[in-house]
Amino acid sequence: MRITLVFLGVLLLVSSDPARAERLRPGQSIPDIRLMDQHDAEGRLDATTRLVLVTRDMDAGNLVKDALTERGGATLTAAHAVYISDISRMPGLITKLFALPAMRKRDYRILLDRDGKATADIPSEEGKITALRIADGVIAQIDYVSTVEGLRMLLTGK
Repeated sequence: MRITLVFLGVLLLVSSDPARAERLRPGQSIPDIRLMDQHDAEGRLDATTRLVLVTRDMDAGNLVKDALTERGGATLTAAHAVYISDISRMPGLITKLFALPAMRKRDYRILLDRDGKATADIPSEEGKITALRIADGVIAQIDYVSTVEGLRMLLTGK
């Protein structure tokens, strides 16, 4: 009986692990993601979205920040891009005292996945930006961007 309970407990943990969730792939419809941004305003993916940028760690977030230094909001708007940051791994006190105040100073919108659930099925690689290219509401391609130059090229199409 004890072995059965242990087995069921392990099975439950493994099956509920977000890392084991079904990952999005090219050809699938983009999910209906609605999140609050750094100014507590709701944002979402819509029919005009052509590019979704997702970061899960500080290194990838810094790549986005550096790439958008000059014309942040205008660059995202021109590319029909939405930027989402999964901040679920960040300690709450750090988020409140340091990260959010810094994000509020940026001139571009950052949708915040505070619990990691909204972006759990979006694949990612450590230190890289996940870029979902969208065509007619369907994921056309998934790229992992690891340089400022690579992100700028993706955003400008050059």
